[in-house]
Order: sequence, then C-alpha cells, then structure tokens
Amino acid sequence: MKNLLLALVLLSQYAMPYAQCKDIYGSRVPCPTDQDSLVIYNNALKIMEYYENNKNYELTSSVEVTSDSERREVFEDLRNARRFFFVIRRELKQMDTKYDKFVTNDTKNSKYKDITFSQYYSEVDDYRFYQREIENQIVNINAPMGIYDSRISPVIVNTYRNKDTSDVYYGDMVNIPLYVPVTVKPFALLTEPELELRNKILHITPKFPAIPKREMVKRDSSNVIIAKTITNGVVKDTIIPKIYKQFSSNRTAIYAFNEWGAGAFIGYMVGRKFEKVKKEQYGQFAVPLFARKLLDNDEELTKFLKIKFGEFYEGLY
Repeated sequence: MKNLLLALVLLSQYAMPYAQCKDIYGSRVPCPTDQDSLVIYNNALKIMEYYENNKNYELTSSVEVTSDSERREVFEDLRNARRFFFVIRRELKQMDTKYDKFVTNDTKNSKYKDITFSQYYSEVDDYRFYQREIENQIVNINAPMGIYDSRISPVIVNTYRNKDTSDVYYGDMVNIPLYVPVTVKPFALLTEPELELRNKILHITPKFPAIPKREMVKRDSSNVIIAKTITNGVVKDTIIPKIYKQFSSNRTAIYAFNEWGAGAFIGYMVGRKFEKVKKEQYGQFAVPLFARKLLDNDEELTKFLKIKFGEFYEGLY
C-alpha cells in the first residue's frame, strides 16, 4: 500500500474557516476552540493510521480541496451520502428480496453484514457530526468513524480499495474526506518541525518581521570599568566591559504564530528565562494584535513557553 504521507505533497492552499469564525457556507458562527481542533486532530491520526497500516487497502487517488466551492461540495457529498444510504438499500431490496443485507462482489465473502444508519452517522451539535465514508454500499465497521466540523474544512479526499480477496470487505471502495493531522493540530502544540511541515503542505511562506539586530557595545566610560589586576606580580589597569542583560550573547529571538502561520517577534530567551518585547517597541517590530494579547496575558504566555521549551523554561524576566 502506498504511504499516505506521499499524498500530502498534492496539497496546496488550505483555508481556515474557523479563523474568520465562518463555516464552509460563509455563515458567521462561533469560533471553534483549541479543544475542537484537538478532537479533529486525534481523530485524523486514527483514520490515517488505520488505512496506512492496513495492508488490505491501497490508496488509489488523492484529490486536494482548495476552493470554497470544493469545500462546500465535500459537505454536500457527505449529506447526499446520508440520504442515499436509505435509497440504495431500498432499491436493492426491490431488485432482489433475498438480499436483505449487502454482500460483496465475491459470493464466498457473504459473511459481510450491513451496518445501521446510527453506525454510519451521528450528530454531535450544530457544527459537528460523525460520519463514515461517502461510498457506503460496503462499509468497514472496523475503520475509525470520522468526525467533521462545518467550520473546518477537510483538505483532501482520498480513495482506497480493498484488494485482499480473502477479506470479508474485499471490493470495498472507500471515498473519504480527510483532515491532515498537522494542519488541524492546535498551534500551541506544534513543534517547529511540524510547523515547517504544515507550511510546506499548505504552501505557506511565513512572513517574519525583521529580527532585531544586537546593538554594539561601545567602549567608553559609561559601559566599561577599569579594574586593577596583578599578573606575574605586575599591577596594571584592565578594561572590562560591563555585562548588560539586554546585550547578552545568549539571547535568542522567539516568535509566536497565528492560524495562518504568520510569525510575530515577541521577545528573547535569555538563558532559561523569557524577556518580553517592550510595549513601546510594538510598532518598531510590527507586533500584531494576536501577539500583543499573548504578551499581555502572563498566564497564557507562560503556558505557551512551557509547551515550547518544557522544563528548560524557568520563568519571565
């Protein structure tokens, strides 16, 4: 089976409807929380793991979802699949009354049993629902049931085929809209390699503000001290520069990212502590609103830094 990750290179632009607090139809809706994204992320991991590690299924196509009309079409296809779930079964019964349950194309696999609608679809709230694949004549009950949120669009629609003639699901064609995990993982939990992969998948080029340049310390009476030292019994004056915290050589510029992957300079790690960019420097470093809100909330800022640096982080200056 082809590795599912290879399909990711087919992705292009990815819209984040929840960033504008609109659903895929353009209606204004309450914004999803990080927890909403985390639920979709964990579910996407399960679905990817199932099909990628199942030798009975092979990936036959992967179609990217990029435009607004394509996003709406995905949800319309899911809605139509729910309606045709009953239509197809009613028509089949009328064609041959002995087929009260579906069987595969191979009659020796007649142990296959159809699923109920409640096993196929389940509503969570006004925006979220669980649903299995769009192609629902044969449905693998062992596959994870996908969750969808009308405020967050899937980015690809993959098709898989069950090629194992000994499998009860032989002949199963799976047509399933997918969220790629790294594109829906909450930003605060993204590692730098994951962020880089996400930007590559979505063809995003982060726009970083200019990294603040370190100022040169001029050697004059205000920033040096003259110390008396003794070397081999000889007393002499030695010029020693003062050590200023803001010019320390171990300062590392730190960035936060918004939902579009745009970076914002927020300050420095100085050793194991964080030094915030000063409010009067917001304009100088083009600090956007989302970063200013983060900097103004020490609790959220500390949470962000602990996620990013773990036990290395020792607090704020």
